[in-house]
Amino acid sequence: MQSSAMNPGSDDLAPHTLPTLGVVLVGAGRGERLGGGVPKAFVELHGRPLIEFGIGVVTSLPHAGHLVLVVPESHAAQALELVDLVLPERSRWEVSVVAGGRERHESVRFGLDALPSSIETVLVHDAARPFASAELFERVIDGVRRDGTGVVPALRVSDTLKRVDAEGNVHETVDRAGLVSVQTPQGFPRELLEAAYSGAELQLGETASSLPTDDAEVVQRAGGQVRTVSGELRAHKLTTPDDFPVLEHFLAANAAGLESEQ
Repeated sequence: MQSSAMNPGSDDLAPHTLPTLGVVLVGAGRGERLGGGVPKAFVELHGRPLIEFGIGVVTSLPHAGHLVLVVPESHAAQALELVDLVLPERSRWEVSVVAGGRERHESVRFGLDALPSSIETVLVHDAARPFASAELFERVIDGVRRDGTGVVPALRVSDTLKRVDAEGNVHETVDRAGLVSVQTPQGFPRELLEAAYSGAELQLGETASSLPTDDAEVVQRAGGQVRTVSGELRAHKLTTPDDFPVLEHFLAANAAGLESEQ
């Protein structure tokens, strides 16, 4: 299944600049830890599905780009409705919607397959991180285009880390020097990411118990280089119900910022 949405305000007769930037917005997760039976990307925050925020920030970027929404097939129609609602008039962005896979790596691969051939730089972003800023996207884009490597946003680990067993018993303190927590969007030269995913397919089938947890790991397993740029606290990910207050804080901060600009 693949559906497309074009900017309703664009002139079909005018020449279009071929996009070189692609974004795969991954929103096919089932969100089982949240309960409620709603895919995580479509969980609402003050009446708005999380994926709506991601569509908005991506299509606000001042680039000619192609955005692929990877969602459960059952929610494809809703995703297209959100695109029609959010996409700015005369946007330079094209948008496609594709069905996701059983695991995240399958969903990303389906998203990559849906990108047009003109795309040179690809960013993969989790819809469950609704408040990643446009500035963060730009840092990642600039890093990929400057260095020709994979680029991930990262935050230094400030908490003391302990290694524990299944019963919660502490076994040791882990040295946090050199450790970071990474976020999305993660960016790559398209050829690098596609080659890594293509080569990973057989390996993933053989090692189902050790699937990569992000795209950077897929690229690194294939021998590719990944660098970091500064992440941001507001790119927080919804994983459990405990994350809702954090996201509500950033939603309120966004609203306050908009009011101050008016």
